[in-house]
Amino acid sequence: MRISSNVPGNVAKIYQTYQTQTGQTETISGTKFAEQDTVQLSDQAKAIHELIKSTKDLPDIREEKVAQIKDAITNNTYNVTPQQLAAKMLSSENV
Repeated sequence: MRISSNVPGNVAKIYQTYQTQTGQTETISGTKFAEQDTVQLSDQAKAIHELIKSTKDLPDIREEKVAQIKDAITNNTYNVTPQQLAAKMLSSENV
């Protein structure tokens, strides 16, 4: 069985026919075009977007914290209790 047709062309014709029937086209200086979709973001979505943008500017590694821990390890002053270690290993926030 061989199926050969101009699927994109057929879809475009169907869409154009639909627009003509529903009157969703406008004419500007002789050129037809379809109405454009618009997007409106809520204030909460805008705030989330701003937070994401601001966190992208933050460094992935806190260099000063790493330097403090390295110094403490070098000086043998970095102490972690077994309970603290187990709590961090089992916490779901570290996944």
